[in-house]
Amino acid sequence: MRTVIALHGFTGGGGDFAPLAEALPEFNWVTPDLPGHAPDPAAPGAPSDDCRLETSLRYLDSIVAKNAKPAPALLGYSLGGRLALRYALEKPGRIAALVLVGTSPGTENAAERTARQKEDEALAKKILSGGITAFLDEWQRRPLIATQARLPAAWRARMQDQRLRLRKEGLAACLRDFGPGTQESVLGRMGELRLPVLLCAGAEDEKYVEAAKAMQAHCPQAELFLVPAAGHLAHLENREAFATGLRQFLAKIK
Repeated sequence: MRTVIALHGFTGGGGDFAPLAEALPEFNWVTPDLPGHAPDPAAPGAPSDDCRLETSLRYLDSIVAKNAKPAPALLGYSLGGRLALRYALEKPGRIAALVLVGTSPGTENAAERTARQKEDEALAKKILSGGITAFLDEWQRRPLIATQARLPAAWRARMQDQRLRLRKEGLAACLRDFGPGTQESVLGRMGELRLPVLLCAGAEDEKYVEAAKAMQAHCPQAELFLVPAAGHLAHLENREAFATGLRQFLAKIK
């Protein structure tokens, strides 16, 4: 049975992948919480609030090592996709396939990265001063997140319960240490990948459709999968279409 290690997005948690795992029971799903997203960082095996790239890569490597035979597929969504991509580049040969959903390879323009860092720092301070509930009320009104309203009510309720158990210190640390502005673009390194790659984006998520196409242009073996009738959370906004595409892709992995 192929193992799929799935990495969630910002404000998410491993439990967010439950609907996808239900649709694809032929795979062994490993869905960890990422650094900064543990409701209780003191719990056994939980990640810390150290969200720096090097620490996050070590944490992910420990999970891959526990699921190494056969080599797992690594799926990352948004923030989790950024980590998955860097892992595939820095730890070649340890995973069998890479699936990126709604993922950016980073911003090449240094001025834009600096501006994003300032934006994320301001948001981190706002989270620390206002708390999780107030932050989520505002965050979930953003256009990028608003399309999640199309999810079934039970899924949204489960995800919201997980989000409300997050800690403001963890989310602030994630923004400061692993926000989009903290990392240089790896677009020019996409050609280093020597494994099957599936680049996914919701067809309605214009920014990340362009990011996926840009990555494919630098990675000849990559497949592009635009999920119809879906926004940024493509794998759940149109679960059936995504599950079909992922199943077909992974069926080709030896």
